[in-house]
Amino acid sequence: MPREIISLQLGQCGNQIGMEFWKQLCAEHGISPEGILEEYATESTDRKDVFFYQADDEHYIPRAVLLDLEPRVINTIMNSPYSNLYNPENVFTAKHGGGAGNNWASGFAQGEKLYEEVFDIIDREADGSDSLEGFILCHSIAGGTGSGMGSYLLERLND
Repeated sequence: MPREIISLQLGQCGNQIGMEFWKQLCAEHGISPEGILEEYATESTDRKDVFFYQADDEHYIPRAVLLDLEPRVINTIMNSPYSNLYNPENVFTAKHGGGAGNNWASGFAQGEKLYEEVFDIIDREADGSDSLEGFILCHSIAGGTGSGMGSYLLERLND
């Protein structure tokens, strides 16, 4: 039985690194930027289901949650050739869109305020797993959203 892993991408750094991570996984597993399995990869017995789930229409979707307090990087991802790869319900940007201003404390405090909204997304993704192994958290350790909100989420995930 596969043991699924969910990727949590936070802030500018986390989402940029996460995007490269998914590009590489798609290339390794023969999945197009639209999430369709390439013909040459149909006979493969690799474990795509650890990082991807398959929608009813044969579309492979990353087990990923994209989070940011300002929309610039996520908008770039959602306007890229990989925009159809992600589940739009797993993409979160704060309504105020102002970011954390490169301030750890601001990111942490906003993580507390947005806890329910963010964890609804994470819980929904986790509930879709048969046997969840864990999470990969992609974030920076400097700045605001990745470091501050990332610290808050790590504490709550541990609980």
